[in-house]
Amino acid sequence: MTKADLQFLLNETLRDPQAAARRIIGMGLSPQVGWLGLALVSVLTLLVMRITLMAFGGEGMLNSAGAMLRHPLWGPLFQAGFILLTALSMVWGGYVFGGRGRFQDALLLVVWLEFVLTLVAIVQFVALVVWTPLGAIISLLSIPLFLWLLVSFSAALHGFTNLVAVLCGAIGTFFAVAVLVAILMFFAGLDPRLFAPV
Repeated sequence: MTKADLQFLLNETLRDPQAAARRIIGMGLSPQVGWLGLALVSVLTLLVMRITLMAFGGEGMLNSAGAMLRHPLWGPLFQAGFILLTALSMVWGGYVFGGRGRFQDALLLVVWLEFVLTLVAIVQFVALVVWTPLGAIISLLSIPLFLWLLVSFSAALHGFTNLVAVLCGAIGTFFAVAVLVAILMFFAGLDPRLFAPV
């Protein structure tokens, strides 16, 4: 993929995310590309986060889970696990409602989604340097952007047309996965307070 192709895909993602998702799926990339992208974007995301925290002194505001992201080994693994869980949730949630998406495609879409959000984080960093309120506005806008891209990608992955229904399904899947993770943490003997604000 050339620089021009990357720019076109990025513009299409922001303009018509479902078309961008279908384009990514239609590329016929091998599963290895998704796993490589997972590793690269996990490291890139944490690098941008760490630079931002170091520049603006926000490390003391991290909770215990966020502090784990600063670890050179566990941080990328933690981030990669989150991306994998998101991809799995996208696939499983779609299957419940008759979707037909594949995990390898979901992984590619979530990796691309994370890459786009990382680019937004870089823009936010520059905005914070230039004018702090602008950086705060970009931070707030990144939340609906994440939801919009996630819902659009999920719809394209499974062939759904009702975005409202996909959003409701995504929210339901999120809570179901959260409960499942909490149960697994309980049986694994992990203290939930580790993930509470300090």
